[in-house]
Amino acid sequence: MERIAYRGRLLWCACALALGGWAGCGGSPFSAWVVLSSLAACVIGALAAPRGWKRALACACAVFLLAGFCLGHIRNSRWRGRQGAMGEVSVTGVIEPGCRGERSELANLLRVVEVEKGEGARKGDLYLLRSAGAEGEGLRWGERVEVRGSLYLYGKAHGGAGGSLAAEEISSLGFSSNPMLWAANAYRETLREVTGREAAEQAGLIQGMVLGDYRFLEAGDLRAFRLSGLVHLCAASGLHVAILAAFLDRMGRWARLPRRLIMFMQLPLLVTYALAAGLTTPVVRAAAVGGVAAFAFIRGRDFDFLPALGVAMICIVAADPGAAAGVSFQLSFAAAFGISLLHLPLGSLLRRKRRSGPSLLCATLAAQLSVAPLLLYRFGEVSLLSPVGNLMAIPMVAPLMGMAMLSTLLEMAGIPGAGPLMRGAAWCARAITGVARVVSAPGWASLRIFPLSAAWMAVYYLVLFAAFLSTGRKRRAGRAALAFLLAAALLFGLPRPTGAVGRTAGAGVTFLDVGQGDAALLRDTSGAYVLLDGGKDDGVLAEGLRSRGIRYLEAVVVSHLEIDHIGGLEGALEVCGVGMLLYPRVEETGRAGQRLLALAEEMGVPMRAMREGDVFTLGGMNLRALGPPAETPAEEVPANERSLVLKASMPGLEVLFAGDVEELGQEMLMRNPRLLKSDVLKVPHHGGFAATGADFFALVDPEVAVVSVGEGNPYGHPAPATLRDLERTGCAVYRTDRRGDIFVTVGGGGYRVECETQDAGP
Repeated sequence: MERIAYRGRLLWCACALALGGWAGCGGSPFSAWVVLSSLAACVIGALAAPRGWKRALACACAVFLLAGFCLGHIRNSRWRGRQGAMGEVSVTGVIEPGCRGERSELANLLRVVEVEKGEGARKGDLYLLRSAGAEGEGLRWGERVEVRGSLYLYGKAHGGAGGSLAAEEISSLGFSSNPMLWAANAYRETLREVTGREAAEQAGLIQGMVLGDYRFLEAGDLRAFRLSGLVHLCAASGLHVAILAAFLDRMGRWARLPRRLIMFMQLPLLVTYALAAGLTTPVVRAAAVGGVAAFAFIRGRDFDFLPALGVAMICIVAADPGAAAGVSFQLSFAAAFGISLLHLPLGSLLRRKRRSGPSLLCATLAAQLSVAPLLLYRFGEVSLLSPVGNLMAIPMVAPLMGMAMLSTLLEMAGIPGAGPLMRGAAWCARAITGVARVVSAPGWASLRIFPLSAAWMAVYYLVLFAAFLSTGRKRRAGRAALAFLLAAALLFGLPRPTGAVGRTAGAGVTFLDVGQGDAALLRDTSGAYVLLDGGKDDGVLAEGLRSRGIRYLEAVVVSHLEIDHIGGLEGALEVCGVGMLLYPRVEETGRAGQRLLALAEEMGVPMRAMREGDVFTLGGMNLRALGPPAETPAEEVPANERSLVLKASMPGLEVLFAGDVEELGQEMLMRNPRLLKSDVLKVPHHGGFAATGADFFALVDPEVAVVSVGEGNPYGHPAPATLRDLERTGCAVYRTDRRGDIFVTVGGGGYRVECETQDAGP
C-alpha cells in the first residue's frame, strides 16, 4: 500500500484538484463542507506524518484542493446572477467538438467569440446550440457561425455549458484552419457515409465504437448492451484508443520505421482521433496517458501508469473544473485505476499468468469490481454476466475498429476496397450485438439495489483495497468482508417475486418533481403502480423509481408524444417491468415518439392507443380518457391540443390529468362538463396561459391544483393570469418547482396532501 501511495503521488494531488473543482462549481453549503473537511484531513495528515514525502504529499493535496476550489468558483461565478430567459441575442461563435442531447434532440456546443446584440450573452460563454432546421444538422466542429436566436441561461455550468441558445437563423462565416480538426471532421463524415452505404443495419454500433456516439444505436440494442455490461464498447473509450495506438504501432513496424518516429507520429493522430470522438472524457484520458507514455519513451524514461493517470485528470479538470461530477469521469477513472491496481493481484489469485484469456478475464473482473458501486449508485443496476460478455465480445472489437478505420481512410483517399472492409466490420458488429442480446436475456443477469448510499460505497472500496493490496491478517479479513458484501448484494439485489413498496402508504398519486415536464405515479389499493408521463430526463425519473423500490409498473401512460413528457420514459422501461404502454391515438408522433414506441415494441411491451371514451381499469382504479376526440386530425390540431386527457377515479379521490391542452383542447373538454368535476387537477401545460382557463377551472372545480413545472424555466410558466384564475376557484395551488414531489394519499374517508419541501417562493 505504501508503495502504491508513493507511486501515485501526482494522482492523489489530481484527485484533490478534481474534488476541489467539483465543490467550487457546486456552490452549495454541502460542497463547502466537503472542502473544509477534506482540507482538515490534509492538515491533520501533514501534522501527523513524519518529515518526508508523506508530509509533502499531504501539503500538496491541500494546495491542489484549494486550487481546484478556487478554479471551480471562478469558472462558475461568471454565471451567477445571470439566469433565466435573456430574450433575443445575436452572437458570433465557434462550434466546439462534441455535442449534447439525445437522438431526438441533438445540440451542438457554441463558444461565443463576439456579441453583436443582447445583454445576457458574454464573450467566452459556452452554450448548447439548438436548431430545428436542417442548417443546424450540417454544422461542422470548428466552423465559425453567426447565430440569432433566443437565449436561456442556467445560472451555472451544466457539463461545461451555461445556457441554451435556440437558433432562429444561422450563417456560416468560415472554417477553422486547424488541420487536425479538419481531418477529424472529414473522418467523421466519411465514416458515416460508408457505414450508411455498406453497413446500414450496423451503422449505429460501428459509429458508436469508432466515433463515440452511440445515440444512433437502435433502442433495443442499446438496452441489451446496458443490461449485459457491454455498453462501454458502444462508445469510444480507453480500450478504443489503446487499439488505435497498437494499430499505428503495428503499421509503423510493418513499414520498418524507427520506434521514436512511430511515437512522434502517434501523438497528432491520437489528438485527431480525440477530436473526432468529440473530446469525451474516456478518450481524453486515454489520449493523455498515451501521450505521456510516448513522451517517456522518447526521453528514455520509465513509464508509470498512475502518474500518467494523474496528468490526464489534471488536463480534464483544468478544462472543466466541474467534470468530476459527471458519470463518464467517475466510471472512466475508476475502471482505469481498478485495472492498474487489481489486475496483477487477481491474476495471482487465479494462478494464471502470461496467458491472454485469463489476463483478459482478470482485467474485466478488475474493472467490474471497481465500477460496480458507481453503477449501482448512479443507475441502480449492474450486470452479473459482464465478465462473460466481455470475454466473448472484446476479441472482436479490434478487428471491427481496424476494418472500419481502414475502410474510412481508403474511402477518403479514393482507393478501392472500402466496401468489403466495412462489410467485414458489420459482420463483427452483428456478432457483438448477438453476444449482448444473449448475455442480457436471463432475468437474473442483473443485480439491482435501490438505492445504494455513498457510505456503503466508501465501505466497499476500503474492503476491496484491503482484500487485494494489503498483506497478512488484513488481507484475509478484507477478503472475508468482501465475500460477505458480495453475498449480501446478491441476496438483496437479485429479482424477487415481491410487490413494490412505494413511498406512499396507501392509494393515491405522487406528482414527481422532474423539472420542466410532467410525471405522476398512481397507486391503487392493491399496491399496483401506473406511471403517467416521465418528464424530460430519463436519469431523474429512473432515480425516482429506484428510490421508491418500484420494479414493476402495471401501465405507463403517455399524455402526448413530446420530449418533456416522454424523454424520461426510456429510463422507466429500463429499470422496471412494464405491463402495458398507453398513448393517444394520433396520426403523427415525431422522432421522440417514434423512438419510444419502437423501444416498447422491441421490449415486447403491449401497446394500446386511447382516445375519448376509452377506459383502462386496474383493481379499484379507473382511467377514463376524456380526450382527444376521434375527429382531431394532426394536420389541423396542434400537438398540445391532442393530449390524452385522463380522469383517474379511485375510492375517495378523483384526479384530472389535463396534459398540455390549451384553448382549443379545453373548449373540446368543456362540451362534457359533468365529467370534468374532480378533487385534484393537474394544471394543463405547466400552468401556461389559456384564454379559456377561468371557465375550464370553474367546471373542474378542484380542491387542489398541482402545477408540474421546472424552476426558472424559459417559458415563464406558470403564467400569473393562470394562477389568479386558479385562486378564484378557491383551490389550493401546489407547484413542483417550490414543493418538490407532491403526495396525495387516500385514507380516513378522505385524502391528504403532503409535500417534499416547504414553499420557498413568495
